[in-house]
This record gives sequence, structure tokens and C-alpha cells, in this order.
Amino acid sequence: MALDAKLALLLIHILSVAGNGYSSLQENYYGSEDEHRKKLDPSFISGFATGYAFSAVSIFAIFMSCCVPWARLNKRKRNKIMMKTPMTTSLMERREKKIKEANEQICMLGNIVKRLSFVGTIKATENFSQANKIGLGRMGTMYMATLTNGRFLAVKRIVDSQQFEEQIVSELKTLGTLKHKNLLPLFGFCVESNTRLLVYKYMSNGNLFDWIHSVKHRRKTLQWPLRLKVAVGVARGLARLHHGRRGQVVHFNISSKCILLDKNFEPKLSNFGKAMLITSMSNTPGVHDEFCEMALVKEDVHGFGVVLLELITGMDCSRMNFSSNSILNEWIGNLLSTSYFNDAMDRFLIGQGFDDEIFQLLKVACNCLDCIPDRRPSMFQVYKDIKAITKRCEVVDDSEIQMQPEICPATSQD
Repeated sequence: MALDAKLALLLIHILSVAGNGYSSLQENYYGSEDEHRKKLDPSFISGFATGYAFSAVSIFAIFMSCCVPWARLNKRKRNKIMMKTPMTTSLMERREKKIKEANEQICMLGNIVKRLSFVGTIKATENFSQANKIGLGRMGTMYMATLTNGRFLAVKRIVDSQQFEEQIVSELKTLGTLKHKNLLPLFGFCVESNTRLLVYKYMSNGNLFDWIHSVKHRRKTLQWPLRLKVAVGVARGLARLHHGRRGQVVHFNISSKCILLDKNFEPKLSNFGKAMLITSMSNTPGVHDEFCEMALVKEDVHGFGVVLLELITGMDCSRMNFSSNSILNEWIGNLLSTSYFNDAMDRFLIGQGFDDEIFQLLKVACNCLDCIPDRRPSMFQVYKDIKAITKRCEVVDDSEIQMQPEICPATSQD
């Protein structure tokens, strides 16, 4: 309001100046008739007055179009800054509090996960030599480390770790307390300033994604028995996570990239940064709580179904859009038809004599991808179904799932 009043006063002032100028000109003209009548005629005076008034209005218009919007814009910006500053400060304070709490938890986790020497770990990686770089992920870079006894380890280096503190805590809590044949062994961690090092057992065959999709591994293509071994191993690992007596652990990030393979192609689940332990959502679980818990667990089942599709088709199914129920149902229906199935099968599996077993595994995958989470099978049921297929293919699987507590002290043995 103050700005508009000032502009109105300015306009009145400009018009007043223009009027005074015109009146003065008239007085000069008519008051000195003898001297100026000969020099100035009325048409000149009228034109001069018109031009003077037009110039005044033009100057005012330019001022209104250029200066006023800029002034108002600055005023709005100042108001926004004043409004946002308390909110931004509050968010920053909450974030700093979370980071501080996560950092404290990491230090306390030294009771369940061994804290290793930072200097010694760096030395084992040859000061993070590029020659020892074996992978790059969202959280950090993975390096191979060689101990003095010739043993290999994998070291994940996380720099500027503040933004990943919660994921680091989740990783340490999960792999530090869970021991299983199909979970990646975590040996320890290091803390130094804003850098975190997570030390794992080295997996010489890399991740499953590279074996299925990478060109450089096509000379060592996974044959069907190995693919089935990977499928049953991952199902076994997920079943142990989901069916613990002390709660369910949901991975939330199942993909072929987080499945690592050891020298014998035994799969190991990794990347537990998003994992969640579900004990109970309330002291008195109701129907709603049970439904929510089931929906969370069935997210892992869906992710495992996508991995099975990749093993069968050789395609990067993680990029496919499964959000539309109608499209997914139509695609699955076509995939289960005999003619389309032969076209969809990975060309490296054609003619190996396992078409029937591959088709049975495809059915398991489609059940895992059901649009309605409630209709998806449990991972324990999925494991039993795949285990039955391995017997037909004479794939040896001597590991049984025993319903025993998965959460145990770090000193316990698998």
C-alpha cells in the first residue's frame, strides 16, 4: 500500500510540473507580446506543450514498467526469504540431529561389529589404488583389499558420509547380527572424520547383473543349472530374513545388482542400507497392522520375481514398467503362452533340454509379480517351489531352512 501511494504522488508531481511548464510558457508568450509574437507563433507553442506532456507521461510509463515490477519482485523475494528461513533452519536442525544420532549408533555398534584399523585397511587397498577398484555404487566405491596372509577382502569407501549415516547404521545392524549362507559376510568397519569404511568378504565372481547382461561376461555365460542354483540360494536367504522368530527383516532393494556370487557361484545378498526389522507395528496388532507388515514383506517377493525374469529372459527387467496392473497381467499372460515363451527365453538357454523346468520357474516368477500383494506367495513357499525344480534338474541343494532365530550375537557361527 505504501508503494502504491508513493507512485500516485510521483504521478501527480510529474503532471504538475508539466502543467506549470505550460502555464509559464503561456505567460511568457502573452506577457511579452512585443518581443516574442514575432518569434513564436501559436502552433509552435501548442506543439511544444504537447511534446512536454507526452515526454512526462512516457517517463512515468517507463518507470512503472521497469522499476516498479523490480521493486515488487524484490519485496516478494524478501518476504519469501523471511518465511522460509525458520522452516529451512528447522529442517537443518532435524537433519543434523539425525546425523548425530546415527553417528552415535555407529560408534555403539562396535559391540556387535568389529571395529578395524583405519590405517591398516587403507594399506591393504594400497591407498585406494585405481587398480584395486572393483565397483561403484550409490553410497561409495568398492575396493579389493589384500591382507598379509594373502586373503582378499572387499572395502566399501564412503566419503562425505553424513548423507548416508542412516543407511550405514542399517547395514551394520543387519549384517552384523544376521549370519547365513546366503548373506554377504561383514567383517568390520572403520570410522575416520567424515569417511566410513565397511569391510566384507570378497566375492570373486562379482554381481549377478554383470553375468546376465554384461558383454564381457558373455564368454562365461551362466548355464541353466547355475542360474537355478542362484535362484534357490537367493530364495533361501530371503526366506530366512522374512521368517525369523524375533521379527521379519525386509530388504527393500532386491535386484540382480545386489546379488553377489562367490567362487562357487553361491549367491550372497548385499546392500542392506534400506533394510527394516519388523517386530510389531503396535503393542496390540490389528488387522491394519498385519496388512501393512504383509505389504512390506511382499515388496521383496516382487523384487525377487523380477530377478527370476532376468535369469529366464536375459533382459534387464528392472527397467520395465510394472506399475500398470492391466499391462502387467497382459504381459504375464503372453509370457506364459507357449509361442511367446520360446521367443522370450534367453537364447543361451535354448536347446539345453531344460525347457520344462524353465517354464516352471517362470510360473513361480509370475506368482511373485502378482499385482495384488496379498496373492503373492511367501518366500518360504517360493523356496520350496524352486527347490522342487532343482531336484528335476539334479542341482544339488543340501541347505535346509531351519526355523531358528536369525538374529544372534556376532560371535555365533552359521
